[in-house]
Amino acid sequence: MTSTTWMWRLMKVSPPGSGEHRDGPPHAGELFTDRESESQAFKSTLNRFRQLLDSDDEVGVARHNVLTFYGLGGIGKTALSERLEAWVRHDLPLVNGWGPPPATTVDATARIDLHGSAGRMDLPAALLALRAGAAGIRRRWPVFDLAFTAYWSALRPGEPLPRFRGRDELENSVAETAGEVLKDLGSLADLAGGTAASLGVRGVRKVVGVLRRRRDLRLAVDGFPGFEDFLLRCADEPSPTEPRPALACELAAALSWELAQIVPSPLVAVFVDTTERLALDPRRVSEGHLNRLIHCMPNVLFVLTGRDLLDWYDESRVDLPHRGAWTWPGLVPGASDNPRQHLVGNLSPSDTRALILRGRTRLDLPMSDDVVEHLVRSSAGLPQYLELARQVAISIKDAGVGRQVKAQDVTGSLGSLVMRILDDVPADEQRAIRAACLFRVFDTHLMAAAADVDHGCAERAVRRPMIDHHHGDRFPYRIHDAVREAIRRSDHQISGGWAERDWELAAGRAAAAVRRLHDDAKDREDNREVLDLIGVAVVLVCEQGTTLEPAPSENYADWLSRAIVFSPSVQGLRSRVPAASRTGYGRLVLNFIAAKSIETPVDERLSLLREIFDSDHPLWTPAGRHLGYTLRLHQRWDEALAVFDELVARKPTPLHLGQRPQVLSLARRFTDADQAAHGLPVRSHITRVAEYAHGRPERYFAEVSDNMAKLRGAGRQREYLEEVGTLLMRRAFFRGDVSADEMLDFAEQADLSGHLVATRSALLTTVLLGHSAPTDIALAIDRLRTLDEASMGEIGYRYGLAESCTALIDRDRDRLERLRDELSRLTSRTRSMIPVECFLESVGLPLPAQPTQWLEPAEVVTRRWADHFAAYAARHR
Repeated sequence: MTSTTWMWRLMKVSPPGSGEHRDGPPHAGELFTDRESESQAFKSTLNRFRQLLDSDDEVGVARHNVLTFYGLGGIGKTALSERLEAWVRHDLPLVNGWGPPPATTVDATARIDLHGSAGRMDLPAALLALRAGAAGIRRRWPVFDLAFTAYWSALRPGEPLPRFRGRDELENSVAETAGEVLKDLGSLADLAGGTAASLGVRGVRKVVGVLRRRRDLRLAVDGFPGFEDFLLRCADEPSPTEPRPALACELAAALSWELAQIVPSPLVAVFVDTTERLALDPRRVSEGHLNRLIHCMPNVLFVLTGRDLLDWYDESRVDLPHRGAWTWPGLVPGASDNPRQHLVGNLSPSDTRALILRGRTRLDLPMSDDVVEHLVRSSAGLPQYLELARQVAISIKDAGVGRQVKAQDVTGSLGSLVMRILDDVPADEQRAIRAACLFRVFDTHLMAAAADVDHGCAERAVRRPMIDHHHGDRFPYRIHDAVREAIRRSDHQISGGWAERDWELAAGRAAAAVRRLHDDAKDREDNREVLDLIGVAVVLVCEQGTTLEPAPSENYADWLSRAIVFSPSVQGLRSRVPAASRTGYGRLVLNFIAAKSIETPVDERLSLLREIFDSDHPLWTPAGRHLGYTLRLHQRWDEALAVFDELVARKPTPLHLGQRPQVLSLARRFTDADQAAHGLPVRSHITRVAEYAHGRPERYFAEVSDNMAKLRGAGRQREYLEEVGTLLMRRAFFRGDVSADEMLDFAEQADLSGHLVATRSALLTTVLLGHSAPTDIALAIDRLRTLDEASMGEIGYRYGLAESCTALIDRDRDRLERLRDELSRLTSRTRSMIPVECFLESVGLPLPAQPTQWLEPAEVVTRRWADHFAAYAARHR
């Protein structure tokens, strides 16, 4: 092919968001059991994919960018995946058995490792892996870099961009791109003095700010049509608790589009290992994310390894965004053209023998030819078996007594080989290795705590050959599943073996260590670390029956259930916990967390909470309360009252007794609420909120400091953050004495903890202060509306107050009329909406009557709130 041909023959890839879903007739195929050489299959796939990249065809419905290798655990799929990548990177010696690398050049590789996954795929990490791979083609990818930085800043506020290979490659690249864009816009002055790293994130934030103010602006970036709007979406839609996975996949599509602009189109191979992890989630949510990501990148080759045949060709897989034989023809069983699915079998006898002999020579193992033949037969070519046998032989050699390896040393069951490896490991290191099997990934601190050994022992143990180094910052080690399961299921009657009670005690020690770290983080008010450590504990109890230490309060059976309820954000735990649990305790913990996520449909939330409430799980009382809270949030007053009455009947604590009057108060039944609160500690709260609703905030301001101190002293961080947010927005409305620094500090805390209620309060305070540019205030109001609707299904009082105040200052009656019309369509309005409806009444825009037990004449209350709004407007004009 001539060089001129390259100039016009390009695979045409659409930018993100431009595709449309089309269905077609399904195909049928028979299950295949071919044994084509894996290396040959890979070479054939590369050649075919190169042809696809060099075509000038539009990307249609079908995807031909997935090659899979599947087979039993221990068959060597991870080694195959790593070996294939090393082969095309020219990192294998020529005497590796496969010969020279494939003739088809692979321009860059990336690896998405799911070993540490428990059913959930970390999409930001996957995007970073893709970007790190693309760095091997060229340093800067302006479209992706700008959009990803905006996305990262919304997802991880306050964090710098991650590093590649220990260097600030991404930050520096982003800083250069942002600097060029801002120079073209004539806007660089306020970034002076920052480091290159900080300029990357700050520069993109400034670019986004300019776009928000000038919606018709087109950046001097060679992007696709609509890129500017896409960049704003990346900045505005994600949050620490809502990563917007579909948007993350569109980011991958943006990188795919940029790759497609290069002539000739580079060939990128992405290796995704242990895909069976995604099946741990019965909902298969993360598998859907991987499905979408691969579909968004038709010009990138994905090489998947896992235990199971990939069934994306099955049109009945309704949990997948892209499915059917017409979409994935190469995945249909019986497909003949690569890329397709390949069953990975055991090694042939000749390959098995060659592998054993090579290891014997290189490691100088004391193993006779007769033992080699026994091992060839007993292993049946299972790579993991051969690896364990090799480790046993190494242990015998290292014993240093001149002993020869015998056939019985390296033959038997997989489990027996694991035990033989441990036989030659010192007893304390054996304990450490066993304890590490509690975790999918781990560090030496967890290992030492669970095993009750010193840290030096743990550091020695992780150097043993059965422990792999995992590339992770927090948990850098892992043990192969086959080895891990063999140790976990070993008989306690063998020397050093553990009974189930030993596993429980080890898990308890690990949980106690996590609790100490959690309590320390809570004392430091490090909300993100608090959430991370609760997530570690949840993973542990989902893996193993665990004895947990009691809580410091008699209202909770154990410290973890209390920590979850009092965490900075229950929703913020969702991304930190597994998708499924091996234990009944863990399953209901996951259900409780899922029930607090706004991405879970409300009927499912109620069902999950009801199941826990009806159980004897330590979370049954919080589940009952939150079941009532959810019903209350959706103004299902009678159902909420029935749940709280049931809760009181089962556990008549002051907290539970106070729930009925609170529901009545929120439903504007102030007289009934006062009577129900008679003689209860909640009486003062009921009086305070009633007075506030009637336009008298004096008692609230007089008592709020004491209430906040009590919440903070009790470690009730989530409720404390809510109260701080309420105080800030009320100070902004009544007094206007909130400083910008105070506001920014709180907004950051709300974002870092993923506390959506606090985030909404921060947005409202931003609006009420009026210090921001008009376009920023409008964006804050839009986001308030989005969060209200996501949480409650309709607009809430914060949005109503924000609209009322800004329209009042701007003297924009049209906006007030639109607000009146929107609020009129609500089926009912809670106590919280009273200030807004009184204001609208005072300007001649009354809402339909809402049943209310007023403690004073309604006209008095309306006049009082009208005066408050007038005072607010006077401060801002």
